[in-house]
Amino acid sequence: MSEIPPVLTVTAISTIGVTDVHDDNADSWLVIETAEQGQLLLNLPGPLYRAAVQSTELPADQPGPGRLALTEAEVAAYRAHIASLTRTEQESSE
Repeated sequence: MSEIPPVLTVTAISTIGVTDVHDDNADSWLVIETAEQGQLLLNLPGPLYRAAVQSTELPADQPGPGRLALTEAEVAAYRAHIASLTRTEQESSE
């Protein structure tokens, strides 16, 4: 990881679904709305949809089809960045 990517705050999400319900490797589509960019259409090819669903349940370092397995250092960097964003937001609201 070279740098922390930009943050997008998702405000709404809608699943369009797979392009072929009989094909386990078919693309899935999502529309997300973000505070920063408005609506974005996401194409999740093949196993990425499952990886996205699993991402909230599996450890960040667990590899698998379509999963971005993060190192402990990357997880620590993201957590530190999130903590700084959270502190900034809390300080702004006070």
